[in-house]
Amino acid sequence: MANGILAHRPSSSSSDDGPSILDNKAVIEATTRLNSARNDATSQQRTKTEKEEDLTKDYGTDDIFRSLKDKCIELDSGEYTYELCWLSRISQKSKKGGAHANNHMGNFVRFDAVVVDEEVRADGTGLGKGERVALRYENGASCWNGPNRSVLVVLACAEEEKVWKVQEEEKCVYRMEVGTPAVCQAAGSAGTEAHQGNEVGRDEL
Repeated sequence: MANGILAHRPSSSSSDDGPSILDNKAVIEATTRLNSARNDATSQQRTKTEKEEDLTKDYGTDDIFRSLKDKCIELDSGEYTYELCWLSRISQKSKKGGAHANNHMGNFVRFDAVVVDEEVRADGTGLGKGERVALRYENGASCWNGPNRSVLVVLACAEEEKVWKVQEEEKCVYRMEVGTPAVCQAAGSAGTEAHQGNEVGRDEL
């Protein structure tokens, strides 16, 4: 106790020999509370920073895609299942399994716009004619003797979110057609008239 190795026994009278057991316990509890408060402050600051960064991100006209972020939809396409996660990633899953059963096809990088000139199919799916909102996914897994995988996701107005079609336009460069209510808004954005025209074409069918 004299050398500070063991705590002194509690005493009713004050002593200059060193801290009591009660004193040590109080210090430990105070230190625990301090560390907990510091951890909470760090966590709250991290959350605040993430939310501030999120507010600067592009979620499309009127932030229409914010509610879809990270939600996923799939297309069963024979040998593969394609999974599109909005504003996040796209995966190609092989039903055969194996070492390359799940190929990362790309991460979302930006919004874009493309002009299409196609017929709407008899079942009401398809891009139609005009300017369409598109999402670019890039920097996917590398292809053997080819580039990293990438996907251009072209959107058209539809009542439900659904992947209509996936095609490989060139080696490891894909185009995905997707229907979604997110591009049916009449907010005066670029391509709105084209989206509405697509719906008219479907009504006529």
